[in-house]
Amino acid sequence: MKSIIYNLLTALLVPAMAVRILFRSFSDKDYRTDFIHRLGFGYPHLKSNGHKELIWFHAVSLGEVIGSQQIVQSLLGRFDLVLTVSTPTGLRKAQEIFGDDVTIVYAPWDFIFFVKRFFNFYSPTAVAIFETEIWPSMISVACSQRIPVYLLNGRLSARSYKTYKSGQWLFGETFQQLSYVFVQSQKHCDRFVDLGVPRSRLQIAGSSKFDLPALNTKPVSLPPYVLAASTHAGEDEMILRSFKVLQSISSLKLCICPRHPDRSLSILALALKMGFKVSLYSNLAEDSFDVCIVDSIGRLSDFYTNAEVAFVGGSLIPHGGHNLIEPAAAGTPILVGPHTFNFEDIVEEFVAAEACIQVATEEEFCVNLQKLTIDNALAQTLASNATQLINGKKGSTKVQVSYIIKAIGALN
Repeated sequence: MKSIIYNLLTALLVPAMAVRILFRSFSDKDYRTDFIHRLGFGYPHLKSNGHKELIWFHAVSLGEVIGSQQIVQSLLGRFDLVLTVSTPTGLRKAQEIFGDDVTIVYAPWDFIFFVKRFFNFYSPTAVAIFETEIWPSMISVACSQRIPVYLLNGRLSARSYKTYKSGQWLFGETFQQLSYVFVQSQKHCDRFVDLGVPRSRLQIAGSSKFDLPALNTKPVSLPPYVLAASTHAGEDEMILRSFKVLQSISSLKLCICPRHPDRSLSILALALKMGFKVSLYSNLAEDSFDVCIVDSIGRLSDFYTNAEVAFVGGSLIPHGGHNLIEPAAAGTPILVGPHTFNFEDIVEEFVAAEACIQVATEEEFCVNLQKLTIDNALAQTLASNATQLINGKKGSTKVQVSYIIKAIGALN
């Protein structure tokens, strides 16, 4: 009965989800590309490496694709993989990283008939879900076909935990059906147990995001600059106001790299309205600018490398923040806002190790931005501490991949 209710609600939402995809495609046409994948149709044949077993690996978007790449690369030596994503940015990044080694498609929406078509087409041996993608129909169909489901790098923010807890009558069975769960910390372990995952099926393994490969960057050639990375609507105004203050004591430029490049023109208009000399990076012809808006995808690590200071966005507003590990690996001093619930453990570790500065308000952001551009010793200390932290946290990938190899081997 619970499954029927869930799928009925999902079916009712399908038209709204389709309209949402249509509107998003106006700014990114790749939302329209292969739309039928989301309905369980039109999948390409598997790019097989000749292995016997196939894993369905789901990494929803850009951050998950980047964070899971070492796990995927490690699994490729033993299994064929079909990698699913939900966004064009995730799809493009996956294609860039894995090329022809992996079949990459949009995941079917979690309506039972769409999901069954996917399972029937690819016949996976196992399902691996990265971080927080708990989809009842996906897991239920896998369970009914005796296909194990592994949750890797598992985490549940306080917000997500409360949501699942309030709907436990609907989601409780889904958590119980997970075959094995690797979590990032004790805090997440306790949350999964409370939602119904037997403790015997849980292991604290840290985060595979600390196992990112060495950055292959092409540092940008710009005058000295501070970077606002992965920003979201509502943050740009605060950043620009703080930069206006910084300009009174510094000749540094500002580069803003929005999480969604389709916002570039609106940020440009905002910066012009505030009196800045501003240019899109794609049109940048000379150094006579105050603010540069990065309007291309896949260049963030290139900008991290030479930044004097990096603010990691999604954190001055209640979005949940983004990953600090990439700027830390680039040796960049880091500022982050108060709203980091999507990366709470990682941010807590960085703050405790004095590897970043977390601010609570726009005023604090402004003050600390100035402090880090003036106090070179403080900036270098933050960057050095961050490097030591990430080097000491490596190894999660090996733990998780080793278990999957052993578990799938035991099925045969």
